[in-house]
Amino acid sequence: MDDGEIISALDRAERALQRIERALSGRRQQSVGREEHLRARVREVVEELDELIREAAA
Repeated sequence: MDDGEIISALDRAERALQRIERALSGRRQQSVGREEHLRARVREVVEELDELIREAAA
């Protein structure tokens, strides 16, 4: 393998790593969005439970 082929192979590997990093970054962002949605739903449910407990105690 000559220097040109090695450089070309390294360039392809670098581009592949960049694609992988972008894909992983996108997944993390989706995960964060999903987590925030779930947290919001949990807050809503806890608020409803608190209200039911207050009503039952009254």
